[in-house]
Amino acid sequence: MTELGDSLGRMNFMQLLLLFVFVTCYVLAIGSLLGAAARTRFALLALGAAGGFAALTKPWVHGALLVAFAVAALGAFVLLTWLLARWLGPRQAAVPALPSDDEVSKPSPAIAAPHGDAAQLATKLARRARVMR
Repeated sequence: MTELGDSLGRMNFMQLLLLFVFVTCYVLAIGSLLGAAARTRFALLALGAAGGFAALTKPWVHGALLVAFAVAALGAFVLLTWLLARWLGPRQAAVPALPSDDEVSKPSPAIAAPHGDAAQLATKLARRARVMR
């Protein structure tokens, strides 16, 4: 473990820059902020930066270990964040039940016959609400 610490002490600017690019691109690749094509590009860029970082580190095994530790640390951070959100986050309130299709399709006495379009609109909105859930 002391050898790994020595490798950390000998890092130059290019190695630190490649490690920063790797971590940034890795986070963007695994997140859902971007579309699939952009995430694929960031994943390839992260892979290239990790390979370049490991190649510039003497010995290269220490660079590969540091990349693996960075991935494990990000995974532990995500797990801890998720657990804290589940533990401390707001509880979800019970959602009231929506009327069934039969109840929605029946015209109510408040809707007169000339307003048939309003009844159809209410039916469509109720179905959309059910699909959006």
